[in-house]
Amino acid sequence: MDKKILHNYFSGKATTEEETQIIDWAEASPENYRQYLNERKLWDALSVNSRIASLYASRTRKFVRWKTLAAVASLAALIITGWWSFEKKPAILEEKMQTVIVPAGQRAQVVLTDGTKVWLNSKSTFTYPQTFSTRQRTVILDGEAFFEVTHQQKHPFIVSTKNYDIKVLGTTFNVYAYNEASHFETALLEGCVSISQKNSKNHLLLSEPLENAIEEHGVLKKITIQNTDRFRWTEGLICLKNETFESLMKKFSDYYDIDIEINNNHLKGYRFTGKFRQSDGIDYALNVIRKDLDFDYLRIENDYRDKIIIQ
Repeated sequence: MDKKILHNYFSGKATTEEETQIIDWAEASPENYRQYLNERKLWDALSVNSRIASLYASRTRKFVRWKTLAAVASLAALIITGWWSFEKKPAILEEKMQTVIVPAGQRAQVVLTDGTKVWLNSKSTFTYPQTFSTRQRTVILDGEAFFEVTHQQKHPFIVSTKNYDIKVLGTTFNVYAYNEASHFETALLEGCVSISQKNSKNHLLLSEPLENAIEEHGVLKKITIQNTDRFRWTEGLICLKNETFESLMKKFSDYYDIDIEINNNHLKGYRFTGKFRQSDGIDYALNVIRKDLDFDYLRIENDYRDKIIIQ
């Protein structure tokens, strides 16, 4: 879509023909919808920088209302809310987009307007509309999330990630898709999901419980889930199976929001299986491991983020 037409639309200067063209394009696919949202956010940010107050552009039979993006911080999540509306004859489709940003070391839960429940893991970003369109329910994920999707036969639910779209009608599944990570994974617990790769014909159907789709060298591979404990992060549990010490410390760094530096090469061959409750804290977790493994650690407190040096 031509960005000039989109910007005219955002500013209320688009013609009726252009408005119809944009709406049809945005609803044609999850990727188009994602591009629409990204361009809208960028345009909003530029507009906010040049306006102290909200801008109201009045037109015959319609208006576009602007509001400065507001950030609301809490222990579990940071919610950034921006909103707009647009008209397509004979009905008006209103969108109010919300983005939940979960800080490192925290978790969050969101209940969508259709009743779908979403649990968000540490360092995840989740964008969703206040009200879903009449065709489909599309959300955007950068991170890890556990979904319990409300079944609606005529309105498929689509999770859009950086490289893949996961389409469902009503099911329970977990998605691991951090933009900065090379690993992608979708684990099915109930129902059925269809996974399609963006800009490609590659797709995979998960139709049986405990099926797992993992990306390997750009191709999706289906395997069977042997242990569902790893999805208990929604309960605040860190469940680990045969984890290397280095991998274990990486997870602790994410879950406890702390930098960890390993200066003891003798620890690299150690593997760990067990469970920790996140609320017990990293000192408790490290002391449990020290019962089986000989090492010392130094904790350095910083204003921005603490650091642990293992030696």
